[in-house]
Amino acid sequence: MSMTRGVIHMAPVRLLRARRAPAVLAAGLLLGLAPTAPAQAAPAGPDRSPDVSVEDPEWTPDPVAEGTPRPPSRDVKKVKERQRSFGAAESAEQAGYVRDGHQPWTVPVEALPFNDEPARLVDNGLHDAQGVRMFSFLGRTWDHPVAQAQWGLKNLASYRLTKDRTYLDRAIANAQRNVDRRVESRGAWFYPYDFDLTRCANRAVLQAPWYSGMAQGQLLSLFVRLYEVTGDAKWKTAADSTFLSLTLSASSAAPWASWTDPNGYLWLEEYPASAGTTGERVLNGHIFALYGVYDYWRLTADARAVAVFDGAASTVRRYLPTHFRMPRWASNYSMGCPTPHLTYHQIHTTQHLKVYEMTHSAIFVTNAYLLRSDYPAPAVYGTVSFSAGTHVGYKFSSTGTVTAQKPLSLGRASGALADQRIRVYGRGIYYRITNGALAGYLVSEAYGQRILLGKVVEHRYTPNRTLFFQPGSYTGYAYDSSGNVTASRRLSFVTATSAPLGATAWVNGRLSYQVTAGAYLGYWLPYTTGLFFS
Repeated sequence: MSMTRGVIHMAPVRLLRARRAPAVLAAGLLLGLAPTAPAQAAPAGPDRSPDVSVEDPEWTPDPVAEGTPRPPSRDVKKVKERQRSFGAAESAEQAGYVRDGHQPWTVPVEALPFNDEPARLVDNGLHDAQGVRMFSFLGRTWDHPVAQAQWGLKNLASYRLTKDRTYLDRAIANAQRNVDRRVESRGAWFYPYDFDLTRCANRAVLQAPWYSGMAQGQLLSLFVRLYEVTGDAKWKTAADSTFLSLTLSASSAAPWASWTDPNGYLWLEEYPASAGTTGERVLNGHIFALYGVYDYWRLTADARAVAVFDGAASTVRRYLPTHFRMPRWASNYSMGCPTPHLTYHQIHTTQHLKVYEMTHSAIFVTNAYLLRSDYPAPAVYGTVSFSAGTHVGYKFSSTGTVTAQKPLSLGRASGALADQRIRVYGRGIYYRITNGALAGYLVSEAYGQRILLGKVVEHRYTPNRTLFFQPGSYTGYAYDSSGNVTASRRLSFVTATSAPLGATAWVNGRLSYQVTAGAYLGYWLPYTTGLFFS
C-alpha cells in the first residue's frame, strides 16, 4: 500500500475539532492580530525544520506549540535496554498530591471524547501497509503514539456507528503497534518517541527515547475501548499496565509520565524532562491524559483512578486562572512555554466543558465561560444586521492600532455577510464583512447597531446548571435558524426564583440563556441585570 503524501506535525490529530485551525490562524494574519501580549515577552520558538511532512493538509503545523523533530542524538536501543532493567520492586507511586474532591460521573458513550468525529473510510493521511498512522521527516517515517492513539479512537467511533470491520481492524492495528513497541519499566508499559524534539528556547531538548503522559493517557483510552468492543483480555492487560505508568513517580533514569510540582499538584506530563524530573506543564496534553484516566475508571471503578482523576482535575482548577488564562486574549499553551495560542485556546475551552461533564464541578463551567469571553471561537458564517445610521469599518495592525478605516452611511437598515466574529488585540469583538461596501473590513459588535443574526459560540451544560431570577420582569425569545424572532414571552416575578439552564450563547448579538423546563422552555433570555447562573 502506498503512503499518501501530506503534512504532519508533532501532534497531527491533537484534537479532532482542531481541523478548523487554519481559519483561526488565518484570522490572526488577515486581521493583524498579535500572537502574544506585549506585556509578556514570549520565549523564542524552536528551530524550524524545512523537511517535515504533515499527515493532515487541513491543519497547518505550529512549530512554537508542537516543537521541531530531530534525529536521535543517542543510541535509542541501548537506552531502552537500560530502562527495561528497572523492575516493579523499584517503582514508587505518586503520593500526597492535592485533591479537591472531584468525583467522576458517568458520561454517555456517544459523548465520550473522540466519539463525535468518526474516521473516514478513505484514509488520506500518512499510514503504512498495516493502516498505522505514521509521522514523516527527513525522508523517514516514524511512529507517533499520540497520532496512532487518536486515529485508533476515531476508527473505533466509526466502528461503533457502522459495524464496518475495516474500522475495527485499523483501531486494532494502531493499538497493537504500540503494544509491540512498548518499553516495560518498573512494571508499567511506556510508548516511546524515537526522535529528539526541541521545544521553546528555555526548554531542554527531549532526547529519544522520550515518553509523553498525553500518549500514555490517549493509548489508555484506546485500550479500554478496544476491550469494551472486543472482550479480548489482552486489551485489559494493556490498559492495566498503561494506567500504572500514570501513577508512578518521576525518575531521572526510568521512563515516567506524571509528577507532582512544588505546590503539590499532579501533572500528567506531555513533555517530561528527566533532568530535574520536571515538565513543561502543557494544559491540553494534561487534560487529554485525564480523559484516559476517566476511561480506565469507567472500566474498572479503581480507587487509584479516582485519585489520579481528582488530582489531575484539581491541577486544572488551580492553574487555569493564574498561569494559562490571558484576560481578553487567547490562553497560554503551557507553563514552560507561556505563549498565547489561538488554536489551543479553543481546545482549552471545549476541554473545560468536557471536564465539567465528567466531574459535575461548576468551576469548569465558570472557566469555560471566561475563556469564551476572552477569545470566542472566531469561525462564524452569517448575516450582520446594520441599523440605519453611520458605521465604520476598520483594519488593524498586530498591536490593535487602526491602519485603515472606511465610513458607511445607511438611510435604512441593511445587512452584509460575515465569516469571522473575533476579538481584536486590545479591543472588543468585531465581525469580518465579506461583501458589500465594507468587504474586507471589521465592524464592531454593538447591540442595536450591528449584530450577527442567529446563535453562535454556544456552550451546552450537561448536567444543567441553574439560572436565577431576581424579582422583576424578563422577556424570552424564540428564534428560527436565521435569527428571526418567532415568539416572545414576558413574565414577572415578585420573589426570587430559578430554572434549569441548558446552554448559553450569543444570540442576535446578545449573551443569552436557554432554560430547559418551565414557562420559558424553548426560549432564550438575553442577559440583563437580575439574571445570573451558578
